[in-house]
Amino acid sequence: MTNSKLIAYLGPPGTYSQQVSCYCAYFGKTPSGHYEYVPLNTIEDCFAAVQDGTAAYVVVPFSNSSNGPVKFTYDLLRTTEPRPSIIGETQVKVEHYVLAAPATLLRIKQGGEDAVRTVYSHPQVWGQCTRYLTSHFSNATRISVDSTAYAATLAEKEGNAVAIASIAAADIFHVEVYAAEVQDNQDNYTRFLVMEQYVNGAERTELDQSVDMELVRWDRVTAA
Repeated sequence: MTNSKLIAYLGPPGTYSQQVSCYCAYFGKTPSGHYEYVPLNTIEDCFAAVQDGTAAYVVVPFSNSSNGPVKFTYDLLRTTEPRPSIIGETQVKVEHYVLAAPATLLRIKQGGEDAVRTVYSHPQVWGQCTRYLTSHFSNATRISVDSTAYAATLAEKEGNAVAIASIAAADIFHVEVYAAEVQDNQDNYTRFLVMEQYVNGAERTELDQSVDMELVRWDRVTAA
């Protein structure tokens, strides 16, 4: 039986997925407090949760205006059987912030940006902040993690690391803003899909069909 009040999103709290889930117009049509929100560790977990009935809906990132399709979602849409039904979509303007623990900020102040040895973020972020990273942290190792919020938790624990994440992560974790809006394109948007459990034999939605066409186009581009 599906938990009709649960919405799952790519966690932990502080991700853009949480922001979209809590303020999505699709869910805004329901009475306040009707839903509960649960963060999951991976996009794969989100697909599984909605298809096995753990959650009524999931919200996952699908594509970015600057960096194209989100690979994890793209692959799962192509390979998951049965694939959850796509019933809604929305987009959010993505503004990336460089976040660091107070100890890291002190080291930067004392020794410059070379004091930063590691930059954590979601893989999708690297292509959105190329110019800034090249100018400021060219010698630091870039480490990809499952979410921007998780990147903030790692930066919180380390004295020589920063994270690129949303401003919401700074409000949740013990990190501070070092630099604001470091994305290359100031009109940087990420599109998110709202999905629910697919019922065997049900007709696919128009959004399902539209996404299928986009997947075909991306396959052609990749193969070219």
